[in-house]
Amino acid sequence: MKNVSHEGKLIVKADFAPAENALVVDGRKRKIGKVIKIFGPVRAPYVAIRPMRGQRALTIIGQELYIPPEGEHGKAKRRDGADRKMSRMQ
Repeated sequence: MKNVSHEGKLIVKADFAPAENALVVDGRKRKIGKVIKIFGPVRAPYVAIRPMRGQRALTIIGQELYIPPEGEHGKAKRRDGADRKMSRMQ
């Protein structure tokens, strides 16, 4: 995560274009916020994230953020017991 807007939104450069309202988590699978806007070039989009209530935006700067796969709610495992990979955002 690189920047915080004057409105308190997190601005992140992404490796892909996530869906709007997608959940965003940190490396420990803690909920950080939701995607509210995607902008910039298609190959290297930027994402605006609305942080969860009580989440301090400045404490997230420098962390890698992720979009978990659909249907995964933090600690869910697949039938074979393996963790699913998450898509990365910088």
